Amino acid sequence: MVKRLCKLNRHDIRTSMGEIQQLVMQPSYICGACARSAVDKSLLCKPQSLQIAKNDRLTQPLLSTTLGSQTSVSVLTKKTLKKQKKYQKKLAKVLKKQHKLMKKQQALQGKFTELKLLPLNDEISLTQFH
Repeated sequence: MVKRLCKLNRHDIRTSMGEIQQLVMQPSYICGACARSAVDKSLLCKPQSLQIAKNDRLTQPLLSTTLGSQTSVSVLTKKTLKKQKKYQKKLAKVLKKQHKLMKKQQALQGKFTELKLLPLNDEISLTQFH
């Protein structure tokens, strides 16, 4: 049998079921990686004492309920602020581009009006030289 229970595959588990049952009958350690339990910590890859694991489970819900509501509110406000800043940045970029295009349009309109204002006689005389 493999030295660690965490490394066993299905076939190994089936062949040594009796031996495994004896090791797991009254567990005092639990694996932190794969949540398997055993009597001896040498049989697990990341052993943790079962009493410590129970204490952690009891304190975590209390902390998560008190701190969870505060952190969730702050996370939501951070997210909304981030989205708002992103939207404002995008809006500023669009406004800058629009301003640039408006300047370009005014310049083109100015050139077009200059061409319209030229008298037809001047255009005819210019074409005769070419």
